[in-house]
Amino acid sequence: MRISTLLIAAGVASHHASATVYAPCPDGLKCITVTPPNEPEFTFNCSVAAPPANATELGFVYHMHGDDSRYAKAMWADDMKQLAALGYTSLACDQRGYSIGASPYNIDAYNYDYLVQDIFSIVNATYGTGKFHIVSHDQGARISWHAIAQGEIRERLLSFTSLSIPQSDVFSAAIYGPNAYEPQQTAAEYVRVLTLPNSTLVYNETVFTKVCGGLNWPTPELCQPSFWWYNGAINSGAMALAPFNGLGPIGEDIGIPMSVVGNLTQYPTEGVGQSVFVGNVTEFPVFYACGAKDTADLCIDLFENESAALISDFSYLRVDDCGHDIISSVSACSQQQEVIDGIIANIQKGTPSQ
Repeated sequence: MRISTLLIAAGVASHHASATVYAPCPDGLKCITVTPPNEPEFTFNCSVAAPPANATELGFVYHMHGDDSRYAKAMWADDMKQLAALGYTSLACDQRGYSIGASPYNIDAYNYDYLVQDIFSIVNATYGTGKFHIVSHDQGARISWHAIAQGEIRERLLSFTSLSIPQSDVFSAAIYGPNAYEPQQTAAEYVRVLTLPNSTLVYNETVFTKVCGGLNWPTPELCQPSFWWYNGAINSGAMALAPFNGLGPIGEDIGIPMSVVGNLTQYPTEGVGQSVFVGNVTEFPVFYACGAKDTADLCIDLFENESAALISDFSYLRVDDCGHDIISSVSACSQQQEVIDGIIANIQKGTPSQ
């Protein structure tokens, strides 16, 4: 998740998809703002794709980006248009820290517990309190897994798609604990860099220069909340943090010396374990897809097999020619349509019979 900005952003992972620059409003979609009644201090910028007027409405699909560049709601445009043609209404928003009207400059505001709350706030405000589908990528997928771990959303989901991220208990076990998988541990070391206090300002704004600029963020202050998502993942107990044994390839490419990271890190050097677990998922079908060339969240048999063991209705796709950015309206992934086909199949599987 670049020695060049492109390499770092595509690697920085899970999370900062390729150096992708999106327009504030995706072509062919309707753009709206959403101010949830229970969060009146926030206004989210969103896009909507609705079925043709004469189509049978089949359900509602909420799309969640991860650390996928500014205006990242646009990454879902191709998927949303195809779903609309089939009869589904889709919504994608620039989430907390991405919508200018929902970006408090406060690290505590990005705890995953609050980001889970945003799912309910946005969906309830736009669709109501019925059942729905979630399609998510990267940390958007981690947030969705955390919502499933907390339990309330289990009764409302019809299907769940997790792109690039396996079942989150499985991922955390691979980076911390007795069964850690060293290649994934090493790949995830960059998280220690991005969770430094005010990481975009550290070491002469290195993170801002190397990562944020390629992701369309004009200032360190605007980019910083996107990195606080990493802190929120750890602080909420949703994701483990690997022991501090180095910076990993992505962290080394960013270029902050290991000694600086060691002096500034706000987490124990022995690592941090996950504390809020998903466990078994039996309520809805889950589709997990990943790119074989992903250098941050590895696409490996271990993740497929251990996720499948915890999920009753599980489907999986590995796209060999792509990396972390396996879906995007400007994707370089040659197999994007295979991913979209898998998303649609999972949603149809979870759609109640008419």
